[in-house]
Amino acid sequence: MTTWVLLRGLMRDSRHWYGFDRLIQQQGINLICVDLPGNGRLAQQASPLSIDQYCDSVWQQIDAAMLESPELNSPLMLVGLSMGGMLALQMAAHRPQSVKQVVVINSSAANISTWYRRFQLAPLLVCSVKALWGAMGDLMSDLRGNNPHKSHVHIIESIVLKYTSRNQCNNIEVLQAWSVMRQQQHTSFSSGLRQLYACAGFNCPILPRIAVSVIVANQDQLAHPKCSDNLAVFYQTQLHKIDNCGHDASLDQPKELLELLQQIAKT
Repeated sequence: MTTWVLLRGLMRDSRHWYGFDRLIQQQGINLICVDLPGNGRLAQQASPLSIDQYCDSVWQQIDAAMLESPELNSPLMLVGLSMGGMLALQMAAHRPQSVKQVVVINSSAANISTWYRRFQLAPLLVCSVKALWGAMGDLMSDLRGNNPHKSHVHIIESIVLKYTSRNQCNNIEVLQAWSVMRQQQHTSFSSGLRQLYACAGFNCPILPRIAVSVIVANQDQLAHPKCSDNLAVFYQTQLHKIDNCGHDASLDQPKELLELLQQIAKT
């Protein structure tokens, strides 16, 4: 039996799987969720400046989980979203004997894609303007006392949700939940910049003995779908496409993504 390891992306942590992890476990699949240095439970740590330097910390979390729950001690399928996909590839290069498969979702690499496709700025600007305009409207409603349900919403989380989600971008429940997460614990500004720098310098490692699968959301506003196409070509593997889906595939299309991962795990 294979154990799945979920790796989140830039400035996100295991909480942001937002029920996708439970959906996996309900299928009887062994699962380990980890946080990257600087995110989530490790928010007090400074994020490293290269993807390679994240590997030891994440492998330590995996080893600890296997020690605590021996049933997890089996070949691994590393599933990484965005920056998590970059890390999954690098982790497989570090310990190929422990990894059966790598699945990268909406990811990219500097040696095969241009920076402006890896991080699309125009959609970010549009989403920022929309979020700020909405925040101004909410403020006016608050002043009139007729918008109580929009309390505890953070403008940064509003921008992130509009940028990374196609189907949940205006879901107030998700936005409030993410805002609470931010209030409880969030990535520092300096660690966020360090993570961006690490992503910018990431190059695809050669993985001759490990199966790599690539999943792309066709409506990704953050990383252009061409980046995933380039990854599939680099690793000479099939490109799996999900329609009506933004960058945060586990939020937009959780059931379709799970079915796809289960199909990949059987290969």
